[in-house]
Amino acid sequence: MNNPLLELKNINLEVFNFQLRDINISLYPGEVHMIMGENGSGKSMLMELISGMIQPDSGDIYFDGQLVKPRSLSFYSTHELIFIQQHSTLLENLTVAENLYFHNLPYKNKMLHSIDYDKLNKQFRDLILELNLPIHTTDTVKTLGLAQRQMIEFCKAYISDAKVVILDEPSGALTPSERELLYRIVNQIRTRGAGVFYITHRIDDTMKIGNRISIIKNGELVGTKVIKETTEDELLHLLVGSRIKERFPKIKFKKGKTLLSVSDLGYEDKLANINFQLREGEILGITGLAGSGRTLLAHCLFGMAAYHGDIYVNGKLIQIHSPRDAIRNGIALMPENRFEDSIFQSMDTNENVAFPSLHRFSRNKVINYDYMKQTVLDYIIKINLPYINRRSILSYSDGSLQKAIFAKWMMSRAKIFILDEPTRGIDLASKIDIYNFLNDMTKKSAAIIYISSDIDEIMGVCDRVAILSDKTLVCDLPTGATTAEEITGLQVRISANSSSVYANKN
Repeated sequence: MNNPLLELKNINLEVFNFQLRDINISLYPGEVHMIMGENGSGKSMLMELISGMIQPDSGDIYFDGQLVKPRSLSFYSTHELIFIQQHSTLLENLTVAENLYFHNLPYKNKMLHSIDYDKLNKQFRDLILELNLPIHTTDTVKTLGLAQRQMIEFCKAYISDAKVVILDEPSGALTPSERELLYRIVNQIRTRGAGVFYITHRIDDTMKIGNRISIIKNGELVGTKVIKETTEDELLHLLVGSRIKERFPKIKFKKGKTLLSVSDLGYEDKLANINFQLREGEILGITGLAGSGRTLLAHCLFGMAAYHGDIYVNGKLIQIHSPRDAIRNGIALMPENRFEDSIFQSMDTNENVAFPSLHRFSRNKVINYDYMKQTVLDYIIKINLPYINRRSILSYSDGSLQKAIFAKWMMSRAKIFILDEPTRGIDLASKIDIYNFLNDMTKKSAAIIYISSDIDEIMGVCDRVAILSDKTLVCDLPTGATTAEEITGLQVRISANSSSVYANKN
């Protein structure tokens, strides 16, 4: 490595009583510098500082050897740095192509701002073929799932000529084959001489594509290591210390009666002939590539999409026309996009956790707030979540926020849980806490549908695994009778024909 492309020296920053303290970190041309740490450790704040979104209280930043003088929102020109954040910044009503080339649209007439859509669509069609993206040129963003949106976000970095690229949890919602696409993009960015800061909670990402890794705890940089000179176990110890005993603490016990049965469920032309049963104490893992319909299936089961077919709970045929119907029948959903679909951002923690259970604290339409707060506190203590009365739900880190959402549904006394990417974007210690929650729930005869793009997680947590592809569930196997490698291979083979269809349609 030559001289640093970007260097931070003795950086200090305090925001809302949280401090980044004495940060010294560098990024070299052609380097992928991994950033890891628990939720709330300061990783994203550090990247916001590097990107120029916030300014340090003290310390120096050097870019290409020159001292940077932060005086505006960004320290850099648009051609020097690109920051791909974890939460999508795409414009929903525009096409994917319009979003991707938004700052460099081809015009027929620049004076009239007349866009050359033939040229725009050809650019995007060439990119689809080059990267084998499971997206059509005419798709609008609002029709895409979270994983597809994430893929488009890091394609922005691919087509840019930025010298510094920041990727915040880019692989969280991706399957192994989709992560291979991400790795190719990162390697291309590295090959052209740019430097990449890559925030992740995934050890496999780190070991596969990283050059160096820096670990942050409580706003402090606790160490930077060359990845090829360290081991996975050493990194795990640095991240969570002695708290990790087993990555997937699974408890096995006898399953109960059939709690949920789904027969010939479908939705428009996107899902068809979905059939499965789920017993008390059982966890069914569902995986599939981006756009396969995983989230759509969850929405059908929770009354957020007008499905056709039959759903039985405890042997009784039920009709789910809305989330209220689902909740009344003991069904809970933890959505993939927890910030947009799972919380009321204007409400505090008490109100969010208690919301599905308000009938328990009401008499004659009057809520007993003292009883409600004490019950919320009992559940929050149970899940080991820091609690401050009247605390804003948005003040929690991703891992703590997901725990609060778990508390909400546990408090509602639901028996069927649909978990859509429940550990996406959260740190390893919080993941293990959630896996232990699953054990507690299944011991109490809950049934769980566990939707995840992480095959290792599905194999470690679930009793059975099913692949969603070509509109339906194409296999349903006990996890003990197969391996992660076999499931990944099967998933890739199943999707091969679908990928060629996408390419031909474009």
